[in-house]
Amino acid sequence: MTSSPSLWTRLRRWLPLIVFILGLILVVIFGLRAYRQYEYLQKIESGTFAVESLRGWMTMPYIAQLYNVPENELYAALRVPAEGNASLSLQQLISKYNLESQTARQAVEQVILKYRPTPTPS
Repeated sequence: MTSSPSLWTRLRRWLPLIVFILGLILVVIFGLRAYRQYEYLQKIESGTFAVESLRGWMTMPYIAQLYNVPENELYAALRVPAEGNASLSLQQLISKYNLESQTARQAVEQVILKYRPTPTPS
């Protein structure tokens, strides 16, 4: 009479394969996320600007530095005071001053487009 392998024996046989497959899945998921972030940064560096480039977590000083625009112009476009708001994100400013989200984002975008250099043909 032969006994069948125990559960632990069967699991030990398959465990390396299961761990390898899970590792491969994680590598693919985070690889795709890293690639999307890389593409996003390439768009910013090349000067290609789209509405989706603005993120709610960005602060006005960060946006001003990233897009090389005057910080006070960003606050003026949103019609909010600059004093005391430097540490607040775009989303927090929208909430604090009850701004319409899409209108506020478009106002910031217009300031960025105003100061963006026009591309010269090579």
